[in-house]
Amino acid sequence: MKKTNDNMAQGDELPMEPQLPELSLRDFRNRNQMPSLLKKIHLPKKKPILETLKNFWQENKRHDFLVRIGDHDFPCDRLVLMVYVDLVRQELDNCELRLPENLVRPETFEMLYDWMSNQTPLVKRPGIVHLLLAADYLKIEKLSSHIWYCLDQDSGFGEDQAIQVALDALPFKDLNRLHCLMLHRVQYYFLVFASSVEFLGLPVKSLIFLLSSNEIRVNSEAEVFYAAIRWLNHEWPTRQIYAMEVMEKVRICRMPGELLQTFELPVDDIRVDRIINLPELKPSIEKGSFDQVAMQFDDGTKMYNQIYEIFDVTVAQPRRFICHDLAPYHKPEPNSPDQMFRYVDFLGYLGVLQTLPLDSLKLLEKPL
Repeated sequence: MKKTNDNMAQGDELPMEPQLPELSLRDFRNRNQMPSLLKKIHLPKKKPILETLKNFWQENKRHDFLVRIGDHDFPCDRLVLMVYVDLVRQELDNCELRLPENLVRPETFEMLYDWMSNQTPLVKRPGIVHLLLAADYLKIEKLSSHIWYCLDQDSGFGEDQAIQVALDALPFKDLNRLHCLMLHRVQYYFLVFASSVEFLGLPVKSLIFLLSSNEIRVNSEAEVFYAAIRWLNHEWPTRQIYAMEVMEKVRICRMPGELLQTFELPVDDIRVDRIINLPELKPSIEKGSFDQVAMQFDDGTKMYNQIYEIFDVTVAQPRRFICHDLAPYHKPEPNSPDQMFRYVDFLGYLGVLQTLPLDSLKLLEKPL
């Protein structure tokens, strides 16, 4: 029995394992015994970081910055402000910013922050001037350029809106360029504007700029003359010192000849007489009459040009005229010599315009 057990024990012994060299998987690749691993692994496409941040801001709405304007506080996202406002980027340790209320109104900042946060913000016309003022103060050039684009004539910004923007910009010296640009847009709305109290309230520099325009449309140059008379009379005698400066912008040589002749004597209207009888203005009216006669006999020759130089004849450019049949002094041709009408007739016509739609003159079929 014992011998048998010994034989079984010997049979259970395992053969010795063959000795293998130590090889790494890298050695297999070097011998081309296994395919090489990809150098770049393409992971699934992830969302853009900006979109992720935007979604985070919209979902969490955790404001970490405070803008103060007067007594108003506006919780904001610092990162949104940092994108557009240099003042925030320059003071990274500050968690709040105080803005001057005279340059950035509280209601304006709401529009401003809405523009920063939304892709398609809407801005109402009454607030666009203050928005431009705030954008210029904060040096947000992109917003300023967007506003100027909206104010462009080609974008559909009409004359009536241009007048309102001109008036809105008037109190701000930094927006004088905008004020003048909008006044220069006035064409068909000149007479409607002349019938308003806002016209009477214009400062003298704005009035002179408007009367100098080649774009305003009138039935007669005499309407420009009477519009100047209306402005001067509004605060007479305070505005008497501006009479010569204002009347120089009226193209007297383009006024009806017979009307100019009547100014040689009083016209029995104190509002007109006290201006045309000013000693400094009488020579201008006389020169305008002489220039008109000289222009009537102009034969276009070179010799006549010399006459202009000798007698210092001023050939003023004619206005762009309209022909409105509701004007009581209506004539088919502008500045007809016999187109006689008084100041009271002009005021009556302005009264008619006040009852009509704003665009009545613009819709005339055949402006001259």
